[in-house]
Amino acid sequence: MRIIGIDPGSISCGYGIIEETNSNISIINFGIIKPRLKSRTSKFSEVLKILYDDIFNLLIEFNIEEAAIETQFYHKNAQSLMKLTQARTSITLAVLNLNLPIYEYSPREIKQSVTSNGNATKKSVRFMVNSILNINIEKKLTDASDALAVALCHVSKKGKLVLQKNSPRNWREFIEMNPERIIS
Repeated sequence: MRIIGIDPGSISCGYGIIEETNSNISIINFGIIKPRLKSRTSKFSEVLKILYDDIFNLLIEFNIEEAAIETQFYHKNAQSLMKLTQARTSITLAVLNLNLPIYEYSPREIKQSVTSNGNATKKSVRFMVNSILNINIEKKLTDASDALAVALCHVSKKGKLVLQKNSPRNWREFIEMNPERIIS
């Protein structure tokens, strides 16, 4: 089953595509969509169209079967919250127009699923995604690692995630498995 995880945003939208086959997870693709307005007179609606088109094209190109998206959380800035809501709506419509099932997970639920700590930092999430998928996502692609975490959360919630034998599930296991990498 091919799953896309999405970390929505109007400035930077992360996506991560994984495939679950016989309880094994493999990475298919990941990246960031950064919609840019063509000019100062451009409208925010153009950003929404770019998000819709790019997600729609990814869904078709990679034969996605299910989508998982991070839910909104409270923003202090009402303008930012409105833009994020519109971005999520645009992304959701792209998924729904292909009649694909879409699942939503809270940031805390995603962090808990991937790191065993609902208050984990973005750095911890990126570390665990790298460890679980045996990849090395750079710091500048945090939105992409967050999106992969959303996809992994979805697989985990469906009861299909089996971590690789040598993959730590949290920082404690990492320290126990790699004592030589700890600086005293």
